[in-house]
Amino acid sequence: MRRLCEGSGVQVYAVDYKLAPEYQWPVQIEEGEFVVRWLFAHAGERGVDPQRIALGGDSAGGNQTCVVAQKLRDTGGPRLALQMPLYPETKMPFETPAGVENVSGGYVDTAGVLLFVWSLVPQGVDYSQPYITPLNAKDFSNLPKTLLVTCGFDMLRDVGHAYAKRLAEAGNDLTYVHYPDLPHGIIQMTMHSKRCLEATEEIARLLGNNLKKA
Repeated sequence: MRRLCEGSGVQVYAVDYKLAPEYQWPVQIEEGEFVVRWLFAHAGERGVDPQRIALGGDSAGGNQTCVVAQKLRDTGGPRLALQMPLYPETKMPFETPAGVENVSGGYVDTAGVLLFVWSLVPQGVDYSQPYITPLNAKDFSNLPKTLLVTCGFDMLRDVGHAYAKRLAEAGNDLTYVHYPDLPHGIIQMTMHSKRCLEATEEIARLLGNNLKKA
């Protein structure tokens, strides 16, 4: 988060949320949406320009980013200047080439996603609904400007790319970045990998540039 803050020149709020399986969907989505609405309501006292509020997250946080952006649009909520889903889980990746290629052995892998879904989604809840699986939304129009990142060695590569395509086809303003040589979780690896650090710093610059144009 410090790298993103320094590299973008924007305020960064690291938002905590309750974890599964003790707390299941939609608790995490509701908490994220609450924070966004709170920041819009208190922007003045925080020194925040309400015209330049962005929401971002990586992996499961990318899923939450996409879902909250859809919910805000669907409910007439405040308009985000930017959403930044980083290698997001927009759909369960089990049948995709990326899901097969990364089924096990990675920092996070397809087998891990199955465990996450089992922990997060309550028994009997339809996991294909858009507020769990945002790639299944019926409408992709009128969503915020988007900075979306995918990685080559990542079980979520193909579902992230598919989401980017749907955003572009619906006429949204999209910046799509793909790192073919990097794995899932790159922003968490900046202490250990020069290449991950370089990618994270590039993402931070793109974040700053996109908000300047908001």
